Amino acid sequence: MDLLDEKRFIFKTVFIVILIILLIFALFPLIWIMLTSIKSQRDLFAIPPLLIFKPTLIHWHKVLLESEFLRYYKNSLIIAVSTLVVVMIVATMAAYGLVRGQYNRKVGENIAFFILSQRMMPPVAIVLPIYILFSRIRMLDRLETLIFMNMAFNLPLSVWMIRGFIEGLSVEIEEAAIVDGCSPFGSFLRIGLPQILPGLLSTALLVFIYTINEFFFALILSGTHARPVSVAVQLFLPTGVRGTLFGEAAVASILIMLPSILFAVFMQRYLVEGISLGALKG
Repeated sequence: MDLLDEKRFIFKTVFIVILIILLIFALFPLIWIMLTSIKSQRDLFAIPPLLIFKPTLIHWHKVLLESEFLRYYKNSLIIAVSTLVVVMIVATMAAYGLVRGQYNRKVGENIAFFILSQRMMPPVAIVLPIYILFSRIRMLDRLETLIFMNMAFNLPLSVWMIRGFIEGLSVEIEEAAIVDGCSPFGSFLRIGLPQILPGLLSTALLVFIYTINEFFFALILSGTHARPVSVAVQLFLPTGVRGTLFGEAAVASILIMLPSILFAVFMQRYLVEGISLGALKG
């Protein structure tokens, strides 16, 4: 092995070691939560922490079978899926209208920035009038209320993101489809939509994560009926002499993360394409 090959080998080895260390550092919280969910109550408080122990599913049994967590989990999925479907449809149509509408470029950009600016408003600034409004119309502790609030806060960013992907489409291809007999909307559905699918999936993942993890409005506007898991996880936090149920809280955290992880895993190829498309456009 000559000097150049030796330097390459050393560089490659150091790079792999650093990458492994960073990966362990990034995955450590997830690994720790998974270990916590299968430790017995005694092993949870062992000092030093145990890495080798007898696993148990008692915490999973309590969360899945002895608590109402699954009902709250169902609420979260209903809210997240409903918000996702409506936001993606409305945001795609709005973004297409901003890009292909009868506006000059400056007006379209101003409208798009105005829409995005609504996302910059802190939720705490409007929570009191929102609470009073929904209280007056008897819409507190309703799934529809949480769906509406999540739609309102996810729509501006979604329009802005999808607008960027649509701007990267070739106008000539859509015009050729129109010449062949397609309507402008039909041309977009058949030609444009498949091309921006990776970008749509990237946006959909963000909307889903934001919605299923939304806590502030869920805490204020929901009760026992429409409570989502982001709020229900506090059932396992300190209350009186019971203390924190670390095992049950770990199980709840894993279940909350699971839908987003599965979505990202199954759509990985499209998500990478969507991120690359956005980077290339910029």
